[in-house]
Amino acid sequence: MPPQDLSQVMQSYAEQAVATAAREFEIELDYSEESLKQIENILERLDAPIAGGAPGAAAAPSDAATEDLCKMWGGYLGEVVRRRWGGEWVLETYPGGNVLTVALSVPGGTVFPSMKIYRRLSQGAAENVWSFYCMIRDRFRAKPGGKVQ
Repeated sequence: MPPQDLSQVMQSYAEQAVATAAREFEIELDYSEESLKQIENILERLDAPIAGGAPGAAAAPSDAATEDLCKMWGGYLGEVVRRRWGGEWVLETYPGGNVLTVALSVPGGTVFPSMKIYRRLSQGAAENVWSFYCMIRDRFRAKPGGKVQ
């Protein structure tokens, strides 16, 4: 898939996240860094069923539904990074596995937003999205010439 098409697909997923946050959680997302705290709050509400929540909790979504959640919220996370720090959506093999997935090629590395969302949903709060963003933001700032777009 050409990078332009992939970028449009991921921007569409991000727009779905904005609409879903407003409709289902009454949260307004604006692509700011601070909005990632709201994403973390949403993911906290979603992670119990996927991570094997408490007995009597809602049933876990299907694999296809989980994949859709990862694309949507991952698209939003990636768009916040891309809009702030630059980068290009690419297809890349995920480290440690033979899984081809969408990634964000950024100055100095590659970020896998959808995989981060999957880890957050499946492993819980230890995979906090806001903390993850702060870590990569600090790396961008530490790079010589690292600038916010």
